[in-house]
Amino acid sequence: MKTLISCALVAIALLAACERQFPTTPGAVSTDIYPIIQTSNAWAFGTTQAPGRVVEFELQFNSYAPVKEVNAYQVINRTAAGVTMRDTTRFYTGQYKSAYSKIKGADTLLITYTVPTIARPTGTTVAVNIVAEVVNQNGLFKRRAFNTTNGFTVPAQ
Repeated sequence: MKTLISCALVAIALLAACERQFPTTPGAVSTDIYPIIQTSNAWAFGTTQAPGRVVEFELQFNSYAPVKEVNAYQVINRTAAGVTMRDTTRFYTGQYKSAYSKIKGADTLLITYTVPTIARPTGTTVAVNIVAEVVNQNGLFKRRAFNTTNGFTVPAQ
């Protein structure tokens, strides 16, 4: 009997010494969480696009923290004699509006892009990459971009 009481007292002392290691508020989520841009939907523009052509792509994203805005940029890469110069311009910005798709399991946003007419010196090639960005209200953001091989070229005019 003494052994049983001694074991019970030791167990109570050990439980009292344990420290809680999870948030004290059930369901609390840290605001330091980056948004997620899904890559399951392919952005297929083709390899060459004519100036003035309108291209649409769908951005699918999730965020635990409130979303502040969504941006899209065009990155124009001009290459001449092995030297590449980049010019980045924001072509879309918008405040967040909920558009959750149960089928896709994400917020969805259809973004329209018009291929620009790009002036260039003779012998210069031009490739365009598209970058999408989701910015949370806490300032954290995530970007999704084409790499150079998935971007598209704009033929000379």
